[in-house]
Amino acid sequence: MLTVAETLELDELNGAQVVAGAAGLDRQVTWVHVTGVPDAPQWLNGGELVLTTAINLPQDPDDQRRYIQAMADKGVAALALAIGRYIDHAPANMREVAEANNFPLIEIPYQARFVDIARATNQRIAQQQMGMLERALTIHRTLTMLVLQGGDLSQLAVTLAGLVGQSVSIENERFEALASHNIADVDEARRYTLSEGKTDPRLVAALEERGILGEIRRTRRPVHLPQMPDVGLEMERILAPIVVHSNIYGYVWIIADDRPLSNLDNMAIEIGATIAALMLLHQEAIQGAEASLKGGLLSQLIEGERGREAILTDQALRYGVDLSQPFLVMLVEDTETASPRLLQIYRRINGLATAAKWRAVVGQFAGEVLILVSAKADIEQITESIHANVGGVRISVSAVTRDAAHVGAAHSQCRDALTITGRLKDTRSTVRFDELGYLYALYRAGADSLAGNPYVRGLRKLAGEQQADLFNTLEAYLDAGANGVKTAEILCIHRSTLNYRLERIHEINTWDLGDPLLRTNVQIALKLMRLFEIKE
Repeated sequence: MLTVAETLELDELNGAQVVAGAAGLDRQVTWVHVTGVPDAPQWLNGGELVLTTAINLPQDPDDQRRYIQAMADKGVAALALAIGRYIDHAPANMREVAEANNFPLIEIPYQARFVDIARATNQRIAQQQMGMLERALTIHRTLTMLVLQGGDLSQLAVTLAGLVGQSVSIENERFEALASHNIADVDEARRYTLSEGKTDPRLVAALEERGILGEIRRTRRPVHLPQMPDVGLEMERILAPIVVHSNIYGYVWIIADDRPLSNLDNMAIEIGATIAALMLLHQEAIQGAEASLKGGLLSQLIEGERGREAILTDQALRYGVDLSQPFLVMLVEDTETASPRLLQIYRRINGLATAAKWRAVVGQFAGEVLILVSAKADIEQITESIHANVGGVRISVSAVTRDAAHVGAAHSQCRDALTITGRLKDTRSTVRFDELGYLYALYRAGADSLAGNPYVRGLRKLAGEQQADLFNTLEAYLDAGANGVKTAEILCIHRSTLNYRLERIHEINTWDLGDPLLRTNVQIALKLMRLFEIKE
Protein backbone atom coordinates (compact mmCIF):
# COMPACT_ATOMS: atom_id res chain seq x y z
CA MET A 1 0.00 0.00 0.00
CA LEU A 2 1.06 3.59 -0.67
CA THR A 3 2.33 5.41 2.41
CA VAL A 4 2.20 9.13 3.19
CA ALA A 5 5.97 9.33 2.74
CA GLU A 6 5.73 7.73 -0.73
CA THR A 7 2.89 10.10 -1.67
CA LEU A 8 5.06 13.11 -0.86
CA GLU A 9 7.54 11.94 -3.52
CA LEU A 10 4.99 12.62 -6.30
CA ASP A 11 5.78 15.55 -8.61
CA GLU A 12 2.36 17.03 -7.89
CA LEU A 13 3.44 17.54 -4.25
CA ASN A 14 6.66 19.42 -4.91
CA GLY A 15 7.13 22.04 -2.24
CA ALA A 16 5.08 20.17 0.38
CA GLN A 17 6.44 20.36 3.95
CA VAL A 18 5.62 18.11 6.90
CA VAL A 19 5.20 20.50 9.82
CA ALA A 20 3.96 18.01 12.46
CA GLY A 21 3.46 14.27 13.02
CA ALA A 22 6.44 13.12 10.95
CA ALA A 23 6.53 9.88 12.99
CA GLY A 24 3.33 8.87 11.21
CA LEU A 25 4.61 9.10 7.64
CA ASP A 26 4.37 5.31 7.31
CA ARG A 27 0.57 5.53 7.51
CA GLN A 28 -1.09 3.95 4.50
CA VAL A 29 -3.11 6.07 2.06
CA THR A 30 -6.20 4.36 0.71
CA TRP A 31 -7.62 7.35 -1.22
CA VAL A 32 -7.46 11.11 -1.60
CA HIS A 33 -10.40 13.21 -0.46
CA VAL A 34 -11.00 16.95 -0.70
CA THR A 35 -13.01 18.46 2.15
CA GLY A 36 -14.88 21.72 2.13
CA VAL A 37 -16.68 21.79 5.51
CA PRO A 38 -15.38 22.36 9.07
CA ASP A 39 -16.99 19.16 10.36
CA ALA A 40 -15.23 17.01 7.73
CA PRO A 41 -13.95 14.29 10.14
CA GLN A 42 -17.41 12.86 10.69
CA TRP A 43 -17.74 12.15 6.94
CA LEU A 44 -14.46 10.24 6.64
CA ASN A 45 -13.79 6.49 6.92
CA GLY A 46 -10.09 6.48 7.75
CA GLY A 47 -7.05 6.02 5.54
CA GLU A 48 -7.70 9.11 3.41
CA LEU A 49 -5.16 11.77 2.48
CA VAL A 50 -7.32 14.85 3.11
CA LEU A 51 -6.77 18.06 1.06
CA THR A 52 -8.26 21.33 2.30
CA THR A 53 -7.78 25.09 2.60
CA ALA A 54 -7.86 27.48 5.55
CA ILE A 55 -11.36 28.77 4.73
CA ASN A 56 -12.71 25.22 5.23
CA LEU A 57 -11.25 24.90 8.73
CA PRO A 58 -13.09 25.69 11.97
CA GLN A 59 -12.27 29.24 13.00
CA ASP A 60 -12.21 28.78 16.76
CA PRO A 61 -8.78 27.56 18.07
CA ASP A 62 -10.38 24.92 20.32
CA ASP A 63 -12.51 23.71 17.43
CA GLN A 64 -9.37 23.46 15.32
CA ARG A 65 -7.79 21.26 17.99
CA ARG A 66 -10.84 19.01 18.05
CA TYR A 67 -10.79 18.95 14.23
CA ILE A 68 -7.24 17.49 14.15
CA GLN A 69 -7.92 15.13 17.06
CA ALA A 70 -11.04 13.78 15.34
CA MET A 71 -9.08 13.09 12.17
CA ALA A 72 -6.36 11.27 14.12
CA ASP A 73 -8.99 9.24 15.99
CA LYS A 74 -10.71 8.35 12.70
CA GLY A 75 -7.44 6.92 11.34
CA VAL A 76 -7.09 9.48 8.56
CA ALA A 77 -3.70 9.06 6.85
CA ALA A 78 -2.72 12.77 6.78
CA LEU A 79 -4.03 16.31 6.32
CA ALA A 80 -2.57 18.52 3.57
CA LEU A 81 -3.35 22.22 4.12
CA ALA A 82 -2.93 24.81 1.35
CA ILE A 83 -0.98 27.85 2.57
CA GLY A 84 0.20 31.16 1.10
CA ARG A 85 -3.11 32.71 0.22
CA TYR A 86 -5.41 32.76 3.26
CA ILE A 87 -2.80 31.79 5.86
CA ASP A 88 0.98 31.62 5.80
CA HIS A 89 1.34 28.52 7.99
CA ALA A 90 -0.75 25.87 9.73
CA PRO A 91 -1.95 27.18 13.12
CA ALA A 92 0.33 26.26 16.03
CA ASN A 93 -2.52 24.67 18.00
CA MET A 94 -3.23 22.29 15.09
CA ARG A 95 0.47 21.41 14.80
CA GLU A 96 0.61 20.67 18.52
CA VAL A 97 -2.30 18.19 18.42
CA ALA A 98 -0.98 16.57 15.22
CA GLU A 99 2.48 16.08 16.73
CA ALA A 100 1.01 14.54 19.89
CA ASN A 101 -0.88 11.99 17.77
CA ASN A 102 1.91 11.27 15.22
CA PHE A 103 -0.62 12.54 12.68
CA PRO A 104 1.10 14.01 9.58
CA LEU A 105 0.13 17.65 9.04
CA ILE A 106 1.45 18.86 5.68
CA GLU A 107 1.67 22.35 4.22
CA ILE A 108 1.34 22.59 0.43
CA PRO A 109 1.59 25.71 -1.77
CA TYR A 110 -1.83 27.17 -2.63
CA GLN A 111 -0.86 26.95 -6.32
CA ALA A 112 -0.92 23.13 -6.10
CA ARG A 113 -3.98 21.83 -7.92
CA PHE A 114 -6.00 19.46 -5.73
CA VAL A 115 -7.39 17.69 -8.77
CA ASP A 116 -3.86 16.84 -10.01
CA ILE A 117 -2.76 15.62 -6.57
CA ALA A 118 -5.87 13.44 -6.26
CA ARG A 119 -5.49 12.01 -9.76
CA ALA A 120 -1.77 11.18 -9.39
CA THR A 121 -2.15 9.67 -5.92
CA ASN A 122 -5.22 7.61 -6.76
CA GLN A 123 -3.56 6.37 -9.95
CA ARG A 124 -0.51 5.27 -7.93
CA ILE A 125 -2.78 3.48 -5.45
CA ALA A 126 -4.64 1.75 -8.26
CA GLN A 127 -1.34 0.73 -9.89
CA GLN A 128 -0.09 -0.73 -6.61
CA GLN A 129 -3.33 -2.60 -6.09
CA MET A 130 -3.20 -3.97 -9.63
CA GLY A 131 0.42 -4.97 -9.12
CA MET A 132 -0.48 -6.69 -5.85
CA LEU A 133 -3.35 -8.51 -7.55
CA GLU A 134 -1.02 -9.67 -10.34
CA ARG A 135 1.54 -10.90 -7.80
CA ALA A 136 -1.21 -12.65 -5.82
CA LEU A 137 -2.40 -14.36 -9.01
CA THR A 138 1.18 -15.41 -9.74
CA ILE A 139 1.50 -16.86 -6.25
CA HIS A 140 -1.83 -18.67 -6.60
CA ARG A 141 -0.92 -20.00 -10.05
CA THR A 142 2.53 -21.18 -8.95
CA LEU A 143 1.32 -22.89 -5.78
CA THR A 144 -1.64 -24.48 -7.56
CA MET A 145 0.72 -25.98 -10.13
CA LEU A 146 2.88 -27.24 -7.30
CA VAL A 147 0.05 -29.24 -5.75
CA LEU A 148 -1.17 -30.48 -9.15
CA GLN A 149 2.33 -31.77 -9.88
CA GLY A 150 2.39 -33.75 -6.64
CA GLY A 151 4.58 -31.39 -4.63
CA ASP A 152 5.01 -31.89 -0.90
CA LEU A 153 5.12 -29.58 2.10
CA SER A 154 8.89 -29.10 1.86
CA GLN A 155 8.53 -27.86 -1.72
CA LEU A 156 5.64 -25.65 -0.64
CA ALA A 157 7.78 -23.98 2.04
CA VAL A 158 10.64 -23.32 -0.41
CA THR A 159 8.32 -22.04 -3.16
CA LEU A 160 6.23 -19.81 -0.90
CA ALA A 161 9.33 -18.32 0.74
CA GLY A 162 10.78 -17.55 -2.68
CA LEU A 163 7.57 -15.91 -3.88
CA VAL A 164 7.14 -13.56 -0.91
CA GLY A 165 10.81 -13.10 -0.03
CA GLN A 166 10.19 -14.01 3.62
CA SER A 167 11.02 -17.06 5.74
CA VAL A 168 8.26 -19.68 5.94
CA SER A 169 7.52 -22.48 8.41
CA ILE A 170 4.81 -25.15 8.19
CA GLU A 171 3.82 -27.00 11.37
CA ASN A 172 1.20 -29.51 12.47
CA GLU A 173 -1.60 -28.84 14.96
CA ARG A 174 0.81 -29.46 17.86
CA PHE A 175 3.26 -26.89 16.43
CA GLU A 176 5.76 -29.56 15.43
CA ALA A 177 7.76 -28.59 12.34
CA LEU A 178 6.79 -30.30 9.09
CA ALA A 179 8.75 -28.11 6.65
CA SER A 180 10.48 -24.72 6.55
CA HIS A 181 12.70 -22.47 4.49
CA ASN A 182 14.71 -19.49 5.75
CA ILE A 183 15.46 -16.42 3.65
CA ALA A 184 17.48 -14.35 6.13
CA ASP A 185 18.51 -14.20 9.78
CA VAL A 186 16.21 -15.71 12.39
CA ASP A 187 15.19 -14.70 15.90
CA GLU A 188 15.26 -16.65 19.17
CA ALA A 189 11.87 -18.28 18.60
CA ARG A 190 12.87 -19.46 15.13
CA ARG A 191 16.22 -20.81 16.37
CA TYR A 192 14.34 -22.90 18.94
CA THR A 193 12.12 -24.38 16.24
CA LEU A 194 15.11 -25.21 14.04
CA SER A 195 16.98 -26.92 16.89
CA GLU A 196 14.06 -28.68 18.64
CA GLY A 197 11.78 -29.37 15.68
CA LYS A 198 8.83 -27.56 17.24
CA THR A 199 7.70 -24.10 18.34
CA ASP A 200 8.90 -23.01 21.76
CA PRO A 201 6.22 -24.08 24.31
CA ARG A 202 6.57 -20.64 25.93
CA LEU A 203 5.45 -19.01 22.70
CA VAL A 204 2.55 -21.45 22.23
CA ALA A 205 1.43 -20.80 25.83
CA ALA A 206 1.64 -17.03 25.26
CA LEU A 207 -0.44 -17.28 22.08
CA GLU A 208 -3.06 -19.23 24.03
CA GLU A 209 -3.05 -16.94 27.07
CA ARG A 210 -3.33 -13.78 24.94
CA GLY A 211 -6.32 -15.13 23.03
CA ILE A 212 -4.55 -15.36 19.66
CA LEU A 213 -5.05 -19.09 19.16
CA GLY A 214 -8.63 -18.71 20.37
CA GLU A 215 -9.23 -16.09 17.67
CA ILE A 216 -7.74 -18.40 15.01
CA ARG A 217 -9.92 -21.31 16.15
CA ARG A 218 -12.97 -19.05 16.07
CA THR A 219 -12.37 -17.30 12.72
CA ARG A 220 -10.20 -19.86 10.88
CA ARG A 221 -8.34 -16.81 9.47
CA PRO A 222 -4.71 -15.60 9.62
CA VAL A 223 -3.62 -13.20 12.36
CA HIS A 224 -0.77 -10.74 12.48
CA LEU A 225 1.62 -11.22 15.41
CA PRO A 226 3.61 -8.22 16.61
CA GLN A 227 6.99 -8.65 18.23
CA MET A 228 6.78 -10.53 21.56
CA PRO A 229 10.37 -10.39 22.87
CA ASP A 230 9.39 -11.86 26.26
CA VAL A 231 8.88 -15.25 24.53
CA GLY A 232 11.60 -14.93 21.89
CA LEU A 233 9.46 -13.46 19.09
CA GLU A 234 11.83 -10.71 17.96
CA MET A 235 10.38 -10.47 14.43
CA GLU A 236 6.74 -9.94 13.51
CA ARG A 237 4.85 -12.80 11.89
CA ILE A 238 1.63 -13.83 10.19
CA LEU A 239 0.16 -17.08 11.50
CA ALA A 240 -2.47 -18.87 9.39
CA PRO A 241 -4.36 -22.09 10.17
CA ILE A 242 -4.37 -25.06 7.80
CA VAL A 243 -8.03 -26.06 7.79
CA VAL A 244 -9.25 -29.45 6.55
CA HIS A 245 -12.89 -30.52 7.01
CA SER A 246 -13.37 -27.49 9.33
CA ASN A 247 -10.61 -28.85 11.60
CA ILE A 248 -7.24 -27.20 12.14
CA TYR A 249 -4.57 -29.63 10.92
CA GLY A 250 -1.63 -27.27 11.30
CA TYR A 251 -0.26 -23.76 10.82
CA VAL A 252 1.76 -21.75 8.31
CA TRP A 253 4.08 -18.97 9.53
CA ILE A 254 5.48 -16.12 7.45
CA ILE A 255 8.34 -14.48 9.34
CA ALA A 256 9.40 -10.88 8.73
CA ASP A 257 13.07 -10.68 7.82
CA ASP A 258 14.43 -7.43 6.37
CA ARG A 259 11.11 -5.68 5.65
CA PRO A 260 7.73 -5.29 7.36
CA LEU A 261 4.98 -7.73 6.51
CA SER A 262 2.50 -6.50 3.91
CA ASN A 263 -1.01 -7.20 2.68
CA LEU A 264 0.56 -9.33 -0.05
CA ASP A 265 2.17 -11.51 2.62
CA ASN A 266 -1.24 -11.87 4.22
CA MET A 267 -2.80 -12.90 0.90
CA ALA A 268 0.10 -15.24 0.16
CA ILE A 269 -0.15 -17.07 3.47
CA GLU A 270 -3.89 -17.64 2.96
CA ILE A 271 -3.16 -19.18 -0.43
CA GLY A 272 -0.27 -21.16 1.04
CA ALA A 273 -2.44 -22.46 3.88
CA THR A 274 -5.09 -23.55 1.36
CA ILE A 275 -2.47 -25.39 -0.72
CA ALA A 276 -1.10 -27.01 2.45
CA ALA A 277 -4.64 -28.13 3.30
CA LEU A 278 -4.99 -29.70 -0.16
CA MET A 279 -1.69 -31.53 0.33
CA LEU A 280 -2.72 -32.78 3.75
CA LEU A 281 -6.13 -33.75 2.39
CA HIS A 282 -4.39 -35.80 -0.30
CA GLN A 283 -2.18 -37.42 2.33
CA GLU A 284 -5.25 -38.14 4.45
CA ALA A 285 -6.98 -39.81 1.51
CA ILE A 286 -3.97 -42.06 1.00
CA GLN A 287 -3.74 -42.74 4.73
CA GLY A 288 -7.49 -43.39 4.83
CA ALA A 289 -7.17 -46.06 2.17
CA GLU A 290 -4.21 -47.55 4.01
CA ALA A 291 -6.11 -47.40 7.32
CA SER A 292 -9.00 -49.25 5.72
CA LEU A 293 -6.66 -52.00 4.54
CA LYS A 294 -5.01 -52.25 7.95
CA GLY A 295 -8.36 -52.19 9.73
CA GLY A 296 -9.64 -54.97 7.50
CA LEU A 297 -6.52 -57.05 8.19
CA LEU A 298 -6.84 -56.60 11.96
CA SER A 299 -10.57 -57.35 11.84
CA GLN A 300 -10.00 -60.63 10.01
CA LEU A 301 -7.16 -61.61 12.36
CA ILE A 302 -9.18 -60.85 15.50
CA GLU A 303 -12.38 -62.46 14.30
CA GLY A 304 -10.36 -65.52 13.28
CA GLU A 305 -11.43 -66.39 9.75
CA ARG A 306 -10.47 -70.05 9.43
CA GLY A 307 -8.55 -71.14 6.37
CA ARG A 308 -7.15 -67.66 5.71
CA GLU A 309 -4.25 -67.73 8.17
CA ALA A 310 -1.60 -68.04 5.44
CA ILE A 311 -3.06 -65.15 3.43
CA LEU A 312 -3.38 -62.92 6.52
CA THR A 313 0.16 -63.79 7.60
CA ASP A 314 1.41 -62.72 4.17
CA GLN A 315 -0.51 -59.43 4.39
CA ALA A 316 0.92 -58.66 7.84
CA LEU A 317 4.40 -59.39 6.54
CA ARG A 318 4.00 -56.52 4.09
CA TYR A 319 3.94 -54.16 7.10
CA GLY A 320 7.02 -55.78 8.65
CA VAL A 321 5.24 -58.09 11.12
CA ASP A 322 5.94 -61.82 10.79
CA LEU A 323 3.11 -63.64 12.57
CA SER A 324 5.06 -66.89 12.45
CA GLN A 325 7.50 -65.23 14.86
CA PRO A 326 6.76 -63.89 18.39
CA PHE A 327 4.52 -60.79 18.39
CA LEU A 328 2.12 -58.98 20.69
CA VAL A 329 -0.90 -56.72 20.49
CA MET A 330 -1.22 -53.23 22.01
CA LEU A 331 -4.56 -51.52 22.54
CA VAL A 332 -4.83 -47.73 22.96
CA GLU A 333 -7.89 -46.51 24.87
CA ASP A 334 -8.99 -42.88 24.98
CA THR A 335 -9.54 -41.78 28.59
CA GLU A 336 -11.24 -38.56 27.47
CA THR A 337 -14.56 -40.27 26.85
CA ALA A 338 -16.44 -36.97 26.43
CA SER A 339 -14.46 -36.17 23.27
CA PRO A 340 -14.38 -38.67 20.39
CA ARG A 341 -10.77 -38.52 19.23
CA LEU A 342 -10.36 -41.92 17.62
CA LEU A 343 -9.32 -40.61 14.20
CA GLN A 344 -6.97 -38.03 15.72
CA ILE A 345 -5.36 -40.64 17.98
CA TYR A 346 -4.96 -43.03 15.07
CA ARG A 347 -3.39 -40.32 12.89
CA ARG A 348 -0.87 -39.40 15.54
CA ILE A 349 0.12 -42.98 16.37
CA ASN A 350 0.33 -43.93 12.70
CA GLY A 351 2.52 -40.87 12.14
CA LEU A 352 4.80 -41.96 14.98
CA ALA A 353 5.00 -45.47 13.54
CA THR A 354 5.90 -44.13 10.10
CA ALA A 355 8.50 -41.66 11.40
CA ALA A 356 10.16 -44.16 13.73
CA LYS A 357 9.79 -47.05 11.26
CA TRP A 358 8.08 -49.37 13.72
CA ARG A 359 7.67 -52.92 12.43
CA ALA A 360 3.98 -52.76 13.22
CA VAL A 361 0.45 -52.68 11.87
CA VAL A 362 -1.42 -49.66 13.29
CA GLY A 363 -5.15 -49.73 12.66
CA GLN A 364 -8.66 -49.17 13.97
CA PHE A 365 -10.99 -51.90 15.15
CA ALA A 366 -14.34 -51.57 16.94
CA GLY A 367 -13.70 -47.99 18.05
CA GLU A 368 -10.16 -48.76 19.26
CA VAL A 369 -6.65 -48.15 18.01
CA LEU A 370 -4.68 -51.39 17.83
CA ILE A 371 -0.99 -52.01 17.21
CA LEU A 372 0.20 -55.41 16.05
CA VAL A 373 3.95 -55.37 16.64
CA SER A 374 6.92 -57.73 16.61
CA ALA A 375 8.04 -58.90 20.06
CA LYS A 376 11.55 -57.75 19.12
CA ALA A 377 10.41 -54.12 19.12
CA ASP A 378 11.24 -51.80 22.01
CA ILE A 379 7.78 -51.86 23.58
CA GLU A 380 8.72 -49.47 26.39
CA GLN A 381 9.99 -46.90 23.89
CA ILE A 382 6.81 -47.23 21.82
CA THR A 383 4.50 -46.72 24.83
CA GLU A 384 6.55 -43.75 26.05
CA SER A 385 6.41 -42.17 22.59
CA ILE A 386 2.63 -42.59 22.41
CA HIS A 387 2.07 -41.06 25.85
CA ALA A 388 4.41 -38.15 25.05
CA ASN A 389 2.77 -37.33 21.72
CA VAL A 390 -0.87 -38.26 22.22
CA GLY A 391 -1.80 -37.87 25.88
CA GLY A 392 -5.06 -38.79 27.58
CA VAL A 393 -4.79 -42.48 26.70
CA ARG A 394 -4.23 -45.83 28.44
CA ILE A 395 -2.30 -48.60 26.74
CA SER A 396 -2.61 -52.32 27.38
CA VAL A 397 -0.05 -54.85 26.17
CA SER A 398 -0.84 -58.51 25.55
CA ALA A 399 1.36 -61.49 26.31
CA VAL A 400 3.83 -62.51 23.62
CA THR A 401 2.37 -65.06 21.23
CA ARG A 402 2.79 -66.32 17.69
CA ASP A 403 0.63 -67.55 14.78
CA ALA A 404 -2.17 -65.63 13.09
CA ALA A 405 -4.80 -67.75 14.85
CA HIS A 406 -3.81 -66.22 18.23
CA VAL A 407 -4.24 -62.53 17.37
CA GLY A 408 -7.85 -62.60 18.60
CA ALA A 409 -6.80 -64.04 21.95
CA ALA A 410 -4.08 -61.37 22.30
CA HIS A 411 -6.67 -58.66 21.61
CA SER A 412 -8.95 -60.14 24.31
CA GLN A 413 -6.03 -60.04 26.75
CA CYS A 414 -5.58 -56.32 26.08
CA ARG A 415 -9.29 -55.63 26.56
CA ASP A 416 -9.40 -57.72 29.76
CA ALA A 417 -6.32 -55.98 31.15
CA LEU A 418 -7.95 -52.55 30.74
CA THR A 419 -11.24 -53.77 32.22
CA ILE A 420 -9.59 -55.41 35.25
CA THR A 421 -7.27 -52.51 36.09
CA GLY A 422 -10.12 -50.05 35.53
CA ARG A 423 -12.34 -51.83 38.06
CA LEU A 424 -9.47 -52.01 40.54
CA LYS A 425 -8.85 -48.24 40.16
CA ASP A 426 -5.35 -48.92 38.87
CA THR A 427 -4.21 -45.55 37.50
CA ARG A 428 -1.17 -46.75 35.55
CA SER A 429 -1.16 -45.40 31.99
CA THR A 430 0.32 -48.64 30.61
CA VAL A 431 -0.76 -52.08 31.81
CA ARG A 432 0.61 -55.46 30.77
CA PHE A 433 -1.46 -58.62 30.69
CA ASP A 434 1.50 -60.62 32.01
CA GLU A 435 1.46 -58.57 35.22
CA LEU A 436 -2.18 -59.34 36.12
CA GLY A 437 -1.35 -62.72 37.64
CA TYR A 438 -4.11 -64.13 39.86
CA LEU A 439 -6.34 -61.13 39.13
CA TYR A 440 -7.01 -62.49 35.65
CA ALA A 441 -7.98 -65.86 37.14
CA LEU A 442 -10.43 -64.12 39.49
CA TYR A 443 -11.88 -62.14 36.60
CA ARG A 444 -12.40 -65.31 34.59
CA ALA A 445 -14.05 -66.94 37.63
CA GLY A 446 -16.86 -64.39 37.27
CA ALA A 447 -19.34 -62.77 39.63
CA ASP A 448 -20.90 -66.13 40.56
CA SER A 449 -17.77 -66.98 42.55
CA LEU A 450 -18.80 -64.37 45.16
CA ALA A 451 -21.84 -66.42 46.21
CA GLY A 452 -19.96 -69.24 47.95
CA ASN A 453 -17.00 -67.26 49.28
CA PRO A 454 -17.01 -67.32 53.13
CA TYR A 455 -15.19 -64.00 53.49
CA VAL A 456 -17.48 -61.84 51.36
CA ARG A 457 -20.07 -61.35 54.10
CA GLY A 458 -17.45 -59.94 56.48
CA LEU A 459 -16.05 -57.66 53.80
CA ARG A 460 -19.51 -56.29 53.09
CA LYS A 461 -19.74 -55.32 56.78
CA LEU A 462 -16.49 -53.37 56.43
CA ALA A 463 -17.69 -51.67 53.28
CA GLY A 464 -20.67 -50.42 55.25
CA GLU A 465 -18.41 -48.71 57.81
CA GLN A 466 -17.97 -45.67 55.55
CA GLN A 467 -16.66 -43.21 58.09
CA ALA A 468 -13.74 -45.37 59.16
CA ASP A 469 -12.99 -46.42 55.55
CA LEU A 470 -12.23 -49.90 56.85
CA PHE A 471 -12.64 -51.67 53.49
CA ASN A 472 -10.07 -49.46 51.73
CA THR A 473 -7.71 -49.67 54.71
CA LEU A 474 -7.81 -53.45 54.67
CA GLU A 475 -7.20 -53.49 50.91
CA ALA A 476 -4.17 -51.21 51.23
CA TYR A 477 -2.85 -53.29 54.14
CA LEU A 478 -3.13 -56.55 52.19
CA ASP A 479 -1.68 -55.02 49.00
CA ALA A 480 1.29 -53.81 51.06
CA GLY A 481 1.97 -57.35 52.32
CA ALA A 482 0.75 -56.52 55.85
CA ASN A 483 3.48 -53.87 56.18
CA GLY A 484 2.07 -51.26 58.57
CA VAL A 485 4.62 -48.55 57.78
CA LYS A 486 4.05 -48.84 54.04
CA THR A 487 0.27 -48.95 54.49
CA ALA A 488 0.27 -45.75 56.56
CA GLU A 489 2.33 -44.04 53.84
CA ILE A 490 -0.04 -45.20 51.10
CA LEU A 491 -3.10 -43.95 52.98
CA CYS A 492 -1.33 -40.81 54.29
CA ILE A 493 -2.43 -41.54 57.87
CA HIS A 494 -0.66 -41.86 61.20
CA ARG A 495 0.34 -45.32 62.43
CA SER A 496 -1.96 -44.96 65.41
CA THR A 497 -4.90 -44.33 63.07
CA LEU A 498 -3.98 -47.42 61.09
CA ASN A 499 -3.73 -49.53 64.25
CA TYR A 500 -7.15 -48.31 65.36
CA ARG A 501 -8.71 -49.29 62.03
CA LEU A 502 -7.08 -52.73 62.08
CA GLU A 503 -8.47 -53.25 65.58
CA ARG A 504 -11.96 -52.29 64.36
CA ILE A 505 -11.63 -54.81 61.52
CA HIS A 506 -10.71 -57.53 64.04
CA GLU A 507 -13.64 -56.56 66.29
CA ILE A 508 -16.11 -56.79 63.40
CA ASN A 509 -14.87 -60.05 61.87
CA THR A 510 -12.52 -61.64 64.45
CA TRP A 511 -9.99 -62.23 61.66
CA ASP A 512 -6.40 -62.88 62.66
CA LEU A 513 -4.59 -60.81 60.05
CA GLY A 514 -1.29 -62.24 61.27
CA ASP A 515 -2.21 -65.50 59.52
CA PRO A 516 -0.72 -65.44 55.96
CA LEU A 517 -3.24 -67.96 54.61
CA LEU A 518 -6.19 -65.98 55.98
CA ARG A 519 -4.80 -62.80 54.51
CA THR A 520 -4.54 -64.48 51.09
CA ASN A 521 -8.12 -65.75 51.27
CA VAL A 522 -9.43 -62.34 52.37
CA GLN A 523 -7.50 -60.59 49.62
CA ILE A 524 -8.94 -62.90 46.98
CA ALA A 525 -12.46 -62.21 48.22
CA LEU A 526 -11.77 -58.48 48.36
CA LYS A 527 -10.49 -58.38 44.76
CA LEU A 528 -13.53 -60.36 43.61
CA MET A 529 -15.73 -57.70 45.17
CA ARG A 530 -13.70 -54.97 43.46
CA LEU A 531 -14.10 -56.71 40.14
CA PHE A 532 -17.80 -57.48 40.33
CA GLU A 533 -19.53 -55.66 43.18
CA ILE A 534 -17.90 -52.50 44.52
CA LYS A 535 -18.57 -49.52 42.23
CA GLU A 536 -16.73 -46.37 43.26
